[in-house]
Amino acid sequence: MTKPSQPWTMSLEDSVFALGAAARECQAAARAATITTGQYDLDRLRLLDGKVKRRRTAYTGEQEPHLAALSRIGQVQLQTKHQLERVYEEAARAYAHGANWSVLAVRAGEQPAHVVLTVDDVDDSYDFDAYMPKLDFAFSGSAQLEAARRAYERCIVAGYEAEGIGRQEYVSDHEAGEMHAALDVAAGLSDAAYAYGVLAEGALRWTLTNSVNRQ
Repeated sequence: MTKPSQPWTMSLEDSVFALGAAARECQAAARAATITTGQYDLDRLRLLDGKVKRRRTAYTGEQEPHLAALSRIGQVQLQTKHQLERVYEEAARAYAHGANWSVLAVRAGEQPAHVVLTVDDVDDSYDFDAYMPKLDFAFSGSAQLEAARRAYERCIVAGYEAEGIGRQEYVSDHEAGEMHAALDVAAGLSDAAYAYGVLAEGALRWTLTNSVNRQ
């Protein structure tokens, strides 16, 4: 028996919701990795003094096995943390841009059944526009949505600023301070993107309810 096709409005909502669910999973994983990494901070742990001799041909070295194990664990955890943070950033930005794209498409009179996002031809990662188009229409959450868009773009701009300073051959103490301040702002990119995605998904539901006759 052939399953009835789903109305495009429902499948579009499912598409955006799936992007949000993906971002939430990545957010949880990244935060868990941060907590786990902190548990292996060597400054917080009591190291045992026991040593072992590690014998090779023509050479015997000394090692503190407890310190060596904790150092290796910490390194692996830190690498995992950074990787999951990158995964979360991509997922959160996909959610934000996907929800934004959906609202713009529906308001332009289109009937997309799914979100369409551009990917890079080389590494298959998402290829996001530098800035988020403004959703310029009146609804109950428009002010919060615009504030979230600006917060997201502040993180983008801060990242560009920090990168530009870092590429200089010489960085003064004042510029170094500016770079670190910009990096602090840029570090909020993933959460800012996710926050925007939540509000833009609400804007999509409002748009579909008030602008489209559901099938």
